[in-house]
Amino acid sequence: MPQRFGFRVLKRLGGGRFSDVYEVGDAQQPLSAKRYALKVVELDAERPPHNARNEVSIMGKLKIHKGEGYSVNVVKLLAEFTNPMEIGLMLPLYKAALHDVVSHHCRVRTRFNLDGSTSKVVRNELTVDDIRHLVVGLLDGLAFIHSCGIIHRDIHPSNIMFKDIDSLDPVIIDFGISYDEPDNNGLEAPELKFTDIATGYYKAPELLLSVRNYGTGVDVWSMAIVMALLCSEGGTTPFDKDAAHSDLALLSNIVRVFGSPPKDWEDCKGSRSFAAMNEHFFASEPLPIDKVLPKVATVDKRMVKVFRGMTKYPSKERWSAIEARKGLIDPEEH
Repeated sequence: MPQRFGFRVLKRLGGGRFSDVYEVGDAQQPLSAKRYALKVVELDAERPPHNARNEVSIMGKLKIHKGEGYSVNVVKLLAEFTNPMEIGLMLPLYKAALHDVVSHHCRVRTRFNLDGSTSKVVRNELTVDDIRHLVVGLLDGLAFIHSCGIIHRDIHPSNIMFKDIDSLDPVIIDFGISYDEPDNNGLEAPELKFTDIATGYYKAPELLLSVRNYGTGVDVWSMAIVMALLCSEGGTTPFDKDAAHSDLALLSNIVRVFGSPPKDWEDCKGSRSFAAMNEHFFASEPLPIDKVLPKVATVDKRMVKVFRGMTKYPSKERWSAIEARKGLIDPEEH
């Protein structure tokens, strides 16, 4: 049986362009049932903003945070290993990602159409209480990350894990492209951060317009889109499929769903792209909230209010993670 950093490799769980993740067991105790996730990064293959050494540094910073204690909604680094070619990060093993959990709570039904044909309809059966529990947990985790001076920069369903398919206790993972304020350990100046961050639908609008002096608001926007997925009828975001692969299509979809940004949007002051957008895009009104958050629009006004606060275009007006959490727990906060 192959080994990595002295652990038995049981199977490959996944990975990306710069890393592989394995389920491993203790090679010294082959009969032990303990299992871990081992993320292995090939250092020569990395490209900015991916940086495994910085990831280890950031996860170490999270562990020594002097706040109220480590968040149960954030993955914890158990150990690190290095050799001349690779870095290994030992992490708890989680068996399901957010998409798996949402799919587990969706039911596929057959619809009989007027023309005699049939079609499949996916119905999200997460309850409002389930959604609230998930969102509060995610905001707990994000607030902890931000309190440590870290911008995660890649909040999306594959980076939200659960111990198993039946769990509703989310854990935020993967700090491979995260930013450690104030200058990412000397890698990026505050006003010159990388904009090639975030994934698909979950990119904040300022990133699409090449704003480089962004802050934690990019994570809050991403989390709001995760919230929209949880509150959807079919376990999807309110965006078209093309928006996952094209920044221009995503920007168009954001304007369609959330309406046009203010013409004096401070984040984009001086941006040629935004000036051109203002000149050529027609003004657009936001979609009705029952089209964006159909499962909660009429039954949970607090969740609607929090979502609107998390999706304000100006980042200075966008609610923080802690404000959003308080808005869900205490309706008098805003």
